[in-house]
Amino acid sequence: MSRAKVVLAVLIPAVVVLAVGGRTWLTGVTHDAVLGTATVTADGNQAAPGAVALALIVAAAVIAALVVGVRLRPAVLVVGSLAAAGALALSVRAVLRGGDVLGPLAAAAVGRTGSLAVSATPTGWAYAAVAATALLLVGAVGAVVAARRWPAPTRRYEREGDTTGRGARGEVVHSDWQALSEGHDPTDVPPAPRT
Repeated sequence: MSRAKVVLAVLIPAVVVLAVGGRTWLTGVTHDAVLGTATVTADGNQAAPGAVALALIVAAAVIAALVVGVRLRPAVLVVGSLAAAGALALSVRAVLRGGDVLGPLAAAAVGRTGSLAVSATPTGWAYAAVAATALLLVGAVGAVVAARRWPAPTRRYEREGDTTGRGARGEVVHSDWQALSEGHDPTDVPPAPRT
């Protein structure tokens, strides 16, 4: 897989996870003496706290892998793959164990600690998040495999040797930073002679 395909395979699902993070993932009903029958909802950030952050870590890891050296790439991409697996686990937990997610939220709504019994139903946004995090994991693992064939980063813009440049006639040209380091103020211009 080329670098462009890997970036798209990771960034598109990461953007989807980010977009659905604020949507309602779970709705549930609780029967409580204080609340009575009440509806409780949770958005993606409440249902799977950290899933959006983990998706952003995956995207950052893949982008970093494009610019780091060949030896460091596998480590960066393995971290990204672990983050993708974590995001998938959080999303799947929200879908499969929605009552466990909504229970503490319902208890907090009435000022209690612990959890209340809630019958939860996942929405389509939760399933979209599970699909996006699964694709994110596939893209991250694909990046680990494909990165072995990527070329090394170029050194085209790196400077070697001394920090001075050469002018058109071969004269040594110092940068303003170097002049400041040597104790000279490059903005100090002598006054013009009087005529």
